[in-house]
Amino acid sequence: MNSELIHDRIVAVAERFGSGNTQECKLLAKQLSACDSAEVMDGLLLVFSRSNADESNYQKQQLAGRMLAKLKPKAPLNLQSTLEAVLPAYNASIEELPLFLADRCGDEVVLQALRRLEMGGEDPRGQAAAKTMLWWLKGSSVK
Repeated sequence: MNSELIHDRIVAVAERFGSGNTQECKLLAKQLSACDSAEVMDGLLLVFSRSNADESNYQKQQLAGRMLAKLKPKAPLNLQSTLEAVLPAYNASIEELPLFLADRCGDEVVLQALRRLEMGGEDPRGQAAAKTMLWWLKGSSVK
């Protein structure tokens, strides 16, 4: 599966079964583990970047977050552009995304990027999302 198909599959599963269906989550993880790691990461991040801030995004973002946490895809990641893409519609309940980013890019690098976006961002919603991600990271082992 390529990143587009992965995005579509996550959204379809979330819409049909929600984010907590154990059987579907296991099947999805098995399917994604057979895919290219870069395609998996890109497809899962597309779930966040293509979300609409005016809609309920919890189920699909939670499912994508769970897959990020479970699979931990390894691929090159541009942190700044990723944050700029995901922050506008980020659901504040999804702790897996900031934790994944910290794991991939380094705790301090992510904290610094989020602080810059929180203080200097032009989008109030994006600033609030950056603040929430900072909160998640400070509440974890990241300091």
